Amino acid sequence: MGGKDTNRLFKFLPRSPIKHIKLTLWVILHWCVVVGNFSAFFILAYRGLHPEQYTPWYIALPLCTMISLITFSRVLDCPATRVENRMRRAIGLPEIRGFIRHYFLKPYVRRKRQRQKKREEKNK
Repeated sequence: MGGKDTNRLFKFLPRSPIKHIKLTLWVILHWCVVVGNFSAFFILAYRGLHPEQYTPWYIALPLCTMISLITFSRVLDCPATRVENRMRRAIGLPEIRGFIRHYFLKPYVRRKRQRQKKREEKNK
């Protein structure tokens, strides 16, 4: 495999760009599903508790419970995350433990630490 890499013309490009594009499209689709579930949770909760009740509470409550269970459970694994991990393995990237943690929480914590370091440097 080492000899194969030395003969490549553009070493900075991924070895399999189609797989990287598929993974990127899958992540974008997964983000759409997450945002849709997040908004559906609040829309269902509002409509289930609203006096006109477009969606009866006995339908909205189980749906909201299921959405929150799938989103925040450490036991249940999201099928889209499993597919993403399979794609990541095929490319040679490390697997992720959770979609929200990997794409939302980790970057947030990283930026927060960077800001703290900058503040500490300014204060010195």
